Amino acid sequence: MRKRAQLGMTIAELLISFGVLLLVLSLSTVLFKQAFTHSTMTEENMTNEQRTRIAMARVNSSLSQASVDANTNDAGGGTPSPAVLLPVPKTTSTPAIVFYRVQTLVPASIPTGSTSAPNPGYDVHIISYDAATQTLNEYVMDYSTVYKPGLPSPAPTILASDVTNFGVMQVNGNSNEYQVTISVNKILQANEAEQPYTLVDDVNIMN
Repeated sequence: MRKRAQLGMTIAELLISFGVLLLVLSLSTVLFKQAFTHSTMTEENMTNEQRTRIAMARVNSSLSQASVDANTNDAGGGTPSPAVLLPVPKTTSTPAIVFYRVQTLVPASIPTGSTSAPNPGYDVHIISYDAATQTLNEYVMDYSTVYKPGLPSPAPTILASDVTNFGVMQVNGNSNEYQVTISVNKILQANEAEQPYTLVDDVNIMN
């Protein structure tokens, strides 16, 4: 007669063992999925926030340098043109803003006028939102040689991608202060997509 220690597991014991193993594996899978989902959502939130802040910094950096066009060849009747070329709404936002920026501040590179006074050239900057490609773009062109004659603008610089909303409006009707809104949503996992991250900031310009 064989000793009991030499006997194998019974079918009932084997089924119970498999059941316990499957239960442990199921729980482990659920916990892993929850952890992975949480990690993905956290990463998505952080990515959206970072991208939005970078986009806002780029817009702020460019728009804050807007200035009146005081070039004697550009100014009509000797009166400098306002920094922002096209009207910006006071109560609703618009997906674009057009403004002047001086081409250079390097003294040796600034041309002079008939009185030998500095007479810098100006570029026109257009920051606009393309909903089809979800990109925020900045177009830069010389005012006198490209923008004024109505020639095609050069290829833009992409300030941000995965943009779901962009808007600019005046603050309290002040033509020197603009409220900028940017929303970014970089979806990492379609079935666990987070809401876009939205940032609002005020930008002051000299006029």
